[in-house]
This record gives sequence, structure tokens and C-alpha cells, in this order.
Amino acid sequence: MKKILFVMLLGLTFGCTDLKEEVLDEALNTNLLQGPGAAGGILAPVYARMNGLFNGHEDYFLLQEVSTDEAIVPFRGGTDWYNGGVLIEMHQHTWSSNHTSLANVWNQLTQGIARAGIAESTLKTLNDPNATLYGAEARAMGAFYNYVLFDAFGLCLYRDPASISAGTGESQVFRGQEAIDFLLRELDAVENTLQTKSQVGAGRFTKGAVWALKAKIYLNKAVYLNRTASTFTFPADDMNRTIEFCDRIISSNQYALETTDYFRIFNLDNHNHPEHIFVLDQRDDANNGGRFTWFALARNHHFSLINPQSVGTDGGSITPEFWNTWQNNRNDPRFYKEVIPQDGSVTSVPESRWGLNRGLLQGQQYGIVLNSAGNGFKRTANGELVIEKLFNRARTGEAVDFSVAVDFDRNSGHSNGVRVSKYEVDPRATNGRNYSRVDQPLIRLADIYLMRAEAKLRKGDVAAALEDVNAVRRARKHPKLLAANELTLDALFNERGYELYWEMVRRTDMIRFGKYEDTRASKTDKDPKRRLFPIPQPAIDANPRLLTQNQ
Repeated sequence: MKKILFVMLLGLTFGCTDLKEEVLDEALNTNLLQGPGAAGGILAPVYARMNGLFNGHEDYFLLQEVSTDEAIVPFRGGTDWYNGGVLIEMHQHTWSSNHTSLANVWNQLTQGIARAGIAESTLKTLNDPNATLYGAEARAMGAFYNYVLFDAFGLCLYRDPASISAGTGESQVFRGQEAIDFLLRELDAVENTLQTKSQVGAGRFTKGAVWALKAKIYLNKAVYLNRTASTFTFPADDMNRTIEFCDRIISSNQYALETTDYFRIFNLDNHNHPEHIFVLDQRDDANNGGRFTWFALARNHHFSLINPQSVGTDGGSITPEFWNTWQNNRNDPRFYKEVIPQDGSVTSVPESRWGLNRGLLQGQQYGIVLNSAGNGFKRTANGELVIEKLFNRARTGEAVDFSVAVDFDRNSGHSNGVRVSKYEVDPRATNGRNYSRVDQPLIRLADIYLMRAEAKLRKGDVAAALEDVNAVRRARKHPKLLAANELTLDALFNERGYELYWEMVRRTDMIRFGKYEDTRASKTDKDPKRRLFPIPQPAIDANPRLLTQNQ
């Protein structure tokens, strides 16, 4: 669907909050929007706005991960990855309303909301068998973009689709309970019209995605109603609603936990994986990319046998604090999967056995290396790939030896910090970050089990919560199930990190569990106002009557 571009949407910048866009017929054919496939072409840009937003390392990922203990991007070598200071500011919680990544995410989200409104309005005018369904999907996607905006920036934006067609009316701003009511109302309006995953796949918004979003809203409702509270009280009614919507997903027979290999969820062939509820579908994208492994691994970590320049970039790592949460859980299959031994004991492998190690990578790294001509890889006389100790030949010459220690003050080397190798890199990627066919999961089933466990635990039902946590551990073939006396809120918070690291949920989790202000690496700020990001100043300047600053 995303390849069909009958509609071009223009005109959204920092001042886009009035949700106005100019709709142009890209093919200059005035009849095209009433022809076959028109409904799909109108809906396509709504989904397409997820590109960049959810697969860019300095976009939503930066907000949700680098502001937490799961990611830090050091000023490597004193020059590399400074990027104008925006990465440091995100880690240290010193951002301002002029932070470029905040502006990018704001623009992408408000563009998504605008596109959804235009599509919903336009689809109502079509005589097309798909118009009603696609109109519901557009409205659901508007709610989804608004939920992300609400979680990050504290407000929802709405403009009546009828006023978009008529060119009249203004946007409305909802905060707090009004925003929650608005989101639930929008989701209620489309739930019965949307289809299931088995009908349309995880790359489109389905009934399951509606239930998951409702569960997230109720689970986080206490936070959303009082963002700077010293503690949160989670009413039983909200927890019951969370459980209700999680129950619907789990009992729908549309989804199943991965039971063979945790990392299959993030592999190249993960399209419509049984755990996926809603994803950024990248099968048909020309050059969107899978940046998260590229972002973390070394410049001499090679990802592809057909593209020798497909390597990492020595960007992000995890913090020592997140590493330490795994101290008593390093036999967890989610922690590390070894494909190539990292002790120097293996000096060559056949192509069929080569691959990147997965999970959290620490210590000296071994892998394939370029031949003397630089146009291929070293091989043995019988054609096997040579495995050698890796050195950062692209920059410093230092050994690629990932340390636990990393910060902005004492540990600024190119190999500092434990790296994340969670997502498989597409072998056709020419530079390690483009041409990815790996679907990016945004909501998946294990999260639903853990949300239900949390809601049960907050109600005091330890036994039921324990069963949900251990259901996930059983699926992962974890050698140790938790006991009832081990399942505390802190333990559940850690379990969410073990399962969902680098999946862009950590900031929301840390706030809900009261961990966001904790000191970590080079971050000491404890201001609870940082739980919300500031609205970009240019947006306020363009809409002073509509918007007021969060901070």
C-alpha cells in the first residue's frame, strides 16, 4: 500500500498545528482520486508518515531510549557523534524547546495527524468498496499518532474532518482527562469497523491494535492525569480495564508468543510474526533502513557478505546501570545469543554458519574482516570466512572491546559501552542502515502479557501476575521461572527491560515505575517536569492562541 502515491501532502512545518495541508494530484489526473485503487492511494500517506519517525535513531527512538538508562550516545573521541549536542542533552535531560529532534518528532506526529484527518475526510466522498474500512483505519491512525503525541508532549490535537473538506474551523487541543476521553472516543468509533490481523496483517491498524492502545492508556492513566506527582496511585478500575483489553488480545487467537528463538521476532523474515500486533511494515520500502543495529555496532562490524561497506557506526550503547539490571539474569536467552564465539577459539566458518551475535555485546569482538583489496572478505584456502579479532581501523585502531563503563566525562573511547544487536541487518543494505525489510514492532504480544501482569500486580493479585510473567519466560526457554516472593514491582520493571529493550517503550515505563529521575551514567537531573517534552518553540510562535508551553 505504501508504494501507491496518488496523493502528495504538503505544507506542514513547525506551524502545522492547525492541521491544514494542501492536497495535490501527483499524477495531474483529476479523475484519479475516483478511479480504481483511489482509496488505497488516499490512505497510503497516513501509514507512510511512520517512516523515519519509528526507524530513525535521532527521532522517536532518541526520545524514548536515549532519555533513559537503555541508551547513551557518548561524545566519542571528543569529536565523533557530538551532533550539535542534541544526543548529550537528551541523555542528561537538559533539552530546551529548540531541540532539533523534539521538533522533528513533533512535526512527524502532527503531520501524521493531519494526513489522517485529510484521508478520513476524503474517503467519505468516494464510491469505493474499501472507503469505509480505510476511513476507519485513517481515524485509528490519527488516534495512534495523537496517543504518541500525548505521551511525549502532553496534548492531543483534533480538527473535525468535515471542516477540513470545507476549509473551515480550527484545531482543538486536549490535555489530561479530556485527551484520554478523546483518544478512547476515537478508538471506540472505529473498533467495530476495523479488521483483524489475520485479515489484513500487522502492518495495518486492527482491532487488536485498538485493544492494545486502550490497555496502554488505562495502564498509564494515573501518570497522564498528574505528570509531576511524587508517587502514582493506580485505581483498581483502571487496572481492570487494562486487564480487560489485554484479555481480548490474548484470547483472540490472532497472536502467539515466540517459542523457538527470541531474536526471530526481529529477523529479516519477521513479516506478520505471530507476536506482532502493530508494526512499521518495511517490506516494500526503497530506502528507509534498519538503523538501530547500525547505530550501536562498531565501524568494523560487517553486516553483509555482499556489501562490504555495510558496517556499524559506533553510536549508541546501553548505560552501566541498565547492564547491571542483568547481573543475576545473564543466562536469559534474551541477553545474548552467540553465533560466532568471542574467545578467539574459532578462526574460520563456512558462509552458512556466519552471522552476527545477538543481544547485548560486551568485551572483545571477533568477526569477518576485509581482504587486502577491500572489495571482499578474507577467506581460507577452502573458501571459509576468516574470523579475526576486530580493531577499529576506520578511526582509532583500538581493539573493538566493548566496556561496561561509558559516560561523557571519563569514558569517551569508540569502544566504550555495551552494544545492542537486537535487529537483524538486511544483507542488501549497502551502508548498514538502509534497505531494510525487517518489520519494526511497535506493539507486540509479550508487552501485552507484561502489561496485564503489571495491572494484576498493582491490584495485589501476585499469583495471576506471576503466571503472566512466567508465560513469557517459558516461551523464551528461560532456565529459571520467578517465584511469588520474587515478583515485586522492581522485578517486573526489570522484566520489561529484559523483554522490550530498545523497542521505544522505556521512557514511558520508567516514568510509570518512578525511575525516570534516577541518576545514571552522566545524567543527574531530577526535575519531574522533564517527564514531558517541551512543545517546539516555533510551533508555539506560529500558534500562540492555540498552544501553551509545557515547561
